[in-house]
Amino acid sequence: MIASVYIKGERICFFNEPGSFSNFGGIEYELGRPLLDFICYEHDRFDEAFTLIAEAYDNDFAHIGAKDPEYLAGLRESMTEMQQHEVYVYFYAQMLAEFVYAFIESPKAAVEQLEPKLPGAAKKLAWVVGFEWPASKSQFVQVALFADKERRLFRAAKDVVALMFEDLKRAHEAMIFEIELLLKIRETAQIESSSMEYLYALEYLHSNHSGHFHFLEKPFRTFYGVTKPPEIVELYEIDTIKDLLRFEFIKMIEHDIFIKKCKNCERFFIPMRRVDAEYCNRFFNDTQKRCNEIGAMLRYEKKVAENPVWEAYKKAYRRFNSRTRSKKMTQNEFMAWSDEAAKKRDECLAGNLPFDEYMAWLEQGRLRKSRSEMLAAKEEKAETPDNG
Repeated sequence: MIASVYIKGERICFFNEPGSFSNFGGIEYELGRPLLDFICYEHDRFDEAFTLIAEAYDNDFAHIGAKDPEYLAGLRESMTEMQQHEVYVYFYAQMLAEFVYAFIESPKAAVEQLEPKLPGAAKKLAWVVGFEWPASKSQFVQVALFADKERRLFRAAKDVVALMFEDLKRAHEAMIFEIELLLKIRETAQIESSSMEYLYALEYLHSNHSGHFHFLEKPFRTFYGVTKPPEIVELYEIDTIKDLLRFEFIKMIEHDIFIKKCKNCERFFIPMRRVDAEYCNRFFNDTQKRCNEIGAMLRYEKKVAENPVWEAYKKAYRRFNSRTRSKKMTQNEFMAWSDEAAKKRDECLAGNLPFDEYMAWLEQGRLRKSRSEMLAAKEEKAETPDNG
């Protein structure tokens, strides 16, 4: 088991078992947030961070240093921080830490405990199974003094990180596929359906493809436990990350948690205030601005850059708009022109108006003055007496 989970209202709550490396007794989030944050998590960040964790054991006495109280305190602090912000990634870190400390006691037992959580571990770590830490012949000499010249703990940790990295990528791909499929079902539904009808439609497609249900076929084991502050709740036992994703996804559908794809960064999000929101609230790349702040502008600029019709419209719009500021055109005249320009733009985009004709119409609006007219206007202004 990697987690004990329960639902409270529209929140998902994680209850930490006594063996947890986090200092929290438990933590809760808005239902759906941990799942969507996880599938938006960048693969490279995971690989880089967990490789650094594994490299901490790259020495002959790593199996001794890992038991040092200061190291354990630092580990708990970093794990607590991770659970606050990236709960799914935390469970991978918890999995690695449990493996390391089980490995220090018995490599074979560590692999056996890891296999149910991370299928393929027994094969990947087959080289470990025959090794056991040497027993001391003297009651005064501890096994901890053994120098691991082959650095088996480091090698094993690296193998586990590689397995977790592949597991994370598979989990991402599978969950993105499920969400895309659900969004397609909702989009093509003839009538508004209940939340669980959408789930059944999803399972019906799975059944036709593979011959069995994907989400509803395997039940979750439950038990009653006492949380902090004291409260008796029904907890679900979760054995793998895949099961955790399955559990939260089912509960999101059950509680009508609506999922959308951001039209700017293309990541999934839950609209908080408006169901018709098109942009998420995440920071976009390195701009220090959120998608819902700059998404519409960036989308418009991209559309303009990729299409000459939009580019021509944008240039003409700016030109005519500047005339209202210089009093060469009234606001009403500009609005009338803008409506007509947009109508002709859409006709051109639809293929009902040739691009050359659209450009010619835009050019007709230019207010050009001949050189003689400009000079005459300048002379007239100079001859006007100064009333001041």
